[in-house]
Amino acid sequence: MKRIAPIFFLLASAAFGVTEAVPMDPSDDFSPMLFMIAMMALAIFIILIGVGIVIAVIAAGFCLILISLGILSTAALTGILRRKFSSGLRALHYQVCAAAALPAGVAGFWGISYLFGSEMPFPAILIIGSASGICAGLVIAFVLDHAAGIAYRYYTKSKTPPQTPAIGQ
Repeated sequence: MKRIAPIFFLLASAAFGVTEAVPMDPSDDFSPMLFMIAMMALAIFIILIGVGIVIAVIAAGFCLILISLGILSTAALTGILRRKFSSGLRALHYQVCAAAALPAGVAGFWGISYLFGSEMPFPAILIIGSASGICAGLVIAFVLDHAAGIAYRYYTKSKTPPQTPAIGQ
C-alpha cells in the first residue's frame, strides 16, 4: 500500500498537468527529438562518406602499384628476352610515356568536347581520349628516344680520345 500511493500521486499529477497544459501552437513544428535524430543521421552519413573516401584512396593506391609493377616487369622481361639492357630501358620509356599521357588525353578530349558542345556519352569520351592519349604518349616517347640517340651519337663522336701511336713506331 505504501508503494501504490506515490504511483497514484504521480499519475494524478500527470493527468492534472495534461488537462491544464497550454495547447501547442500548430505553427510551431520544431521537435528537438527529430532534430537530434537528424543530426545523428548526418553524423553517420559523414562518417560513412569518409570511410568510403579512404577505401577509394587505398584501392587507387593498390591499382597504381599493380600498374607500375606490370610496367616494370614487362620492361624487364623485354630486356631479358632480347639480352640487352637498353631494350628493357627503351620498353620502360615507351610504356611510362604512354601511361603518363593517357589521363592527359582523356582530360584534353573531354575539354574539347565540352567546349564545342558535343553530346557524346562519357564512355565514348573515355575511350577516344584514352586512345588519343596513348598515341600521343607513344609519339612523344619516339621523339625523345630518337633525340636521345642523336645526342648520344654526337656526345660519343666529339669526346673520342686522341689516337696514340703504338709503341715502337
